[in-house]
Amino acid sequence: MPDHSTVRDSATPAFTLELTQDVLRRIYVESHRRANTPVRFAPSKHPFDDDTDDDLMDFPDTPEDVPTQPSYQATAADNLRPEEIVEVQASGIDPYATAADGTTRLRQAKLPLTRLIFAARFAAIFNTPEMAQSLASPQAVTLLAIPDDAERELFFNMFPDILEQTAQALDDAGIHLHGIAVAEFPNVQAASSSRGRKDYNDKVDRLIAEGKSVIVVARTRDDLPPSGKLLCTRTVTLPRITSDMILEILRQTHSVTGKLSEDTIRDRLPNDLALQGLPMPLFKSAFSEQTTLLVAARLRALTSRLDTGKGKSDPTLDAIHLPPRAQHDMKHLLGDVTQWRAGHLPWSEVTSSVLLYGPPGTGKTLLAQAFAGSAGIPLIATSYGICQKAGHQGDFLRTLSESVEKAIACAPCVFFIDELDSFSKRSVSHRNSGYVAAIVNALLEHLTKLNDTAGVIVLGATNLPENVDPAIIRPGRFDRHTELENPNRAGIKRIFEIELGANAQDLDLATVADRLLGMSGAQVAAVVRDARGQARHAKTTLGNQHLRAAVDHVAPEGRQEDIHRIAIHEAGHAVVAHILGLPLPDMVRITARGGAYLGKMPFAATKKVVCDQIAVTLAGRAAEAILLGSVSNGAENDLEQATELAFKARYSWGLYGSNLLSLSSVKLTQLDPLAPLGSVVNSDIKGHYLRVKEIVEDNANLIKHVANMLLEQREMDGQALKGALSNHLTIAERQPASAATG
Repeated sequence: MPDHSTVRDSATPAFTLELTQDVLRRIYVESHRRANTPVRFAPSKHPFDDDTDDDLMDFPDTPEDVPTQPSYQATAADNLRPEEIVEVQASGIDPYATAADGTTRLRQAKLPLTRLIFAARFAAIFNTPEMAQSLASPQAVTLLAIPDDAERELFFNMFPDILEQTAQALDDAGIHLHGIAVAEFPNVQAASSSRGRKDYNDKVDRLIAEGKSVIVVARTRDDLPPSGKLLCTRTVTLPRITSDMILEILRQTHSVTGKLSEDTIRDRLPNDLALQGLPMPLFKSAFSEQTTLLVAARLRALTSRLDTGKGKSDPTLDAIHLPPRAQHDMKHLLGDVTQWRAGHLPWSEVTSSVLLYGPPGTGKTLLAQAFAGSAGIPLIATSYGICQKAGHQGDFLRTLSESVEKAIACAPCVFFIDELDSFSKRSVSHRNSGYVAAIVNALLEHLTKLNDTAGVIVLGATNLPENVDPAIIRPGRFDRHTELENPNRAGIKRIFEIELGANAQDLDLATVADRLLGMSGAQVAAVVRDARGQARHAKTTLGNQHLRAAVDHVAPEGRQEDIHRIAIHEAGHAVVAHILGLPLPDMVRITARGGAYLGKMPFAATKKVVCDQIAVTLAGRAAEAILLGSVSNGAENDLEQATELAFKARYSWGLYGSNLLSLSSVKLTQLDPLAPLGSVVNSDIKGHYLRVKEIVEDNANLIKHVANMLLEQREMDGQALKGALSNHLTIAERQPASAATG
């Protein structure tokens, strides 16, 4: 049998539970004292009830006689067998909340539900005695953040009483909170007037000057006056309602024993996200039910009619394909968020901001949706385009601010901001520099505010991280950077399996996956939709012919001689890198649009490394020339990269002792082979090309071997390349010593 004691083993810390129970009991009793409303009990008609007396039993009206502890120790469940308990619970009766003689609490005409909910949310702030004690530190200023104006005003009307009841509850723990002063940031209308803002600032300043400990109820830290910001030692956001809080409120309002059928109630309650979307009138409607189980069932019925931001079709991390590194990062973050929500990890230990970058169509937006779906929390999304669509600069900033405040109000949630590369660098001078600076500065402030808010996971997306203002993506605003690249063969097959479901096992996915290498996940998903559409119009089951036809639309099968040339070209890159001792690429593949050699230049590049890298860049063209007798336009990008490296080696990085002048990259776009700068760079590239042709000639058989493997596999990672190359002797020692220096 489960334990139904008043302090249970739950996600909420024991100290918080005990405090919540004490505060709620005090508020519930005090509310009846003030209203002079009798608290009534009555025997009920239950299977375990032998008493048929229907007379109501009123509590005495005098405050001294109002009970402050559960009135009954023995529960109806004490006299029932397990199967009988289940039967009673199925009828909507809570035998643990009911006394042994059948006495149960009737619904109250003036149940102080709003006050109880706010009190439970406030008590949830205190995870430890030390956190409670910190509020009373001499001259401490604590910001209690409630972004929504209407909610903040309603809460503040009840806050002095809630704070006093909390202080009395903490007295027994030796924590003294009496005498803490409170101040409220005015609503939008009052705050927009200079008089309203001045009155608020004056009040906070006066309380600080008097040496008081102060709790300021406001939207964000920006609402504090300068003195408040200086002394503010803690910022906490008022937690949102949870099932744990609902149970503690039910313990006061619907139990005469102080006990509950906790497991059964939890099974009937909606999830926390659904609860948090429920308006107060509907909470009151649910709590008008007579028993704990009927309240829980009513809450579930009401929330089932609401759009909580998480529909049945929302994806989860398990339902989408992610590259291994991105999958690791997101699962790690999800685990931390789960631990934080369970009270086992402080928010300061959660890496809660992630920059997602990569080419278009790699699933950055889908990942944000999936993370929110897996975490069971809302997604608040915006983008540069959405904000810009609002109008001029003032409208842009207002729209951005509204989305940020909504995220803070909805915590825990995911805040997703797309098109970060549109927030261009402030260092670039142009006619809109003032506009760009204002927009970027506003975003920086908002990102800092979001990162300071417990429960807000910030995900940013960009196709071009190098175009984003560096201050936006630095640690503290985006602590982790996660790349989303186009899927490899295994990734493409996984996307097919996700999109096709049970049909995937009946189709030849390997062949079509090879032809889609180099394409984005969005393009692969579009192929599946195209294939489904063809099958639908043909009024038949999806088959291989539909899938192949869909692939033909985006990746027509190339000529064999062209594919062979691509293989030779990419193998040339890989073999020369191996011969020169450079790191092998992460991936080499043949795609429908050519080849791909995915690798990075070493971070600390000496002159030798740069020269070797230029040689590797030119190796594809050299391999075509030596092994096929001609070159193709496939080397265009290679020549661009080689030109940039050669230019920077001489005129940006100072790797040649004869020149320490660093020229702007603008000069690179103006190079003319007949002009002095262009002539020197062209000469350097020609020298590297002659050198690499010799390496290719000496290793022609090895290049053919790797090309054949690439033709067979279509895609080889660094490990596979290493295996293919390690079986052949290199002749690096045959290179002249001068070749290594360019």
